[in-house]
Amino acid sequence: MAQPTPHESAQRARRVDAMVVAVLVSLGAFLLYRGWSFYWLDLDARLDHVDYDQLRPSGDIGHGYGILGTLLILGNLLYLARRRFARANLGSMRLWLDLHVAGGLAGSALVLFHSAFQFRTGVALMTGVSLALVVVTGLVGRYLYALSPVADMARLEGLLREFEAARPGVTRDVRAAIEAHRPLMVDHHASLLRKLVLAPGWLRVARVRRRAVVQVLDTARAAEGTRDPQVFVAFRGVAGDIAAQDALADGFTSLLQSWRALHRLLAILLLLLVPVHVGVAWFYGYRWIFE
Repeated sequence: MAQPTPHESAQRARRVDAMVVAVLVSLGAFLLYRGWSFYWLDLDARLDHVDYDQLRPSGDIGHGYGILGTLLILGNLLYLARRRFARANLGSMRLWLDLHVAGGLAGSALVLFHSAFQFRTGVALMTGVSLALVVVTGLVGRYLYALSPVADMARLEGLLREFEAARPGVTRDVRAAIEAHRPLMVDHHASLLRKLVLAPGWLRVARVRRRAVVQVLDTARAAEGTRDPQVFVAFRGVAGDIAAQDALADGFTSLLQSWRALHRLLAILLLLLVPVHVGVAWFYGYRWIFE
């Protein structure tokens, strides 16, 4: 089976992202629609609401939200197993990551509605804060993943050959522009804080490098004697993008690894608090349909 082109992969990724957003927005809209008249009331006024016995944290629906949300969050552990067996033919890592994000956000939304937007015990508060930290670090990690491209250097080499055929000497100038704008690298074992400090510099170098490569190609296109100027018009932006991706790849990949470690640590803390929260609820008789 033919491998999809980068353009096809990008289109497929955008479709999956759009579907994930649509599902999450639909879920949030449904949860708000189902209980808006209850959730917007203060705690005392909720006691007289017709859905109080259903939507309160220990109610049939509210408790069900919590259980379903917890199952979705625990199901996210499958993503860690998928990463452990990265070479297995179990679907693309990008798809698994999208499902990981969708499951985490959907589960967190359900847990939030389970709480009815109130945290009245210390255990519930700690669990809620831990969940919020896991969600925030997960979303930041997803953003860092998008900034950790794998530069298609083979394609850049092919473009340089086309540029060289159109105007000899342009390859040398492009390579010189790339070498002149090297990001400051950091050891992979450096602290997360150190990498975060360097990240803005990596982004700045990537922007400058892209402009430098595009400027070299624009100059070559305008030079007298260029035999095929259209190749510069068609691919100057592509070459600049690849050069910029190369400037970001190593640094942001290393940063992403460190950020994942922080995300995992917070997730472990959450997993330790969940059984405590469930155990306390069970001890006080809040057992949903298992009473």
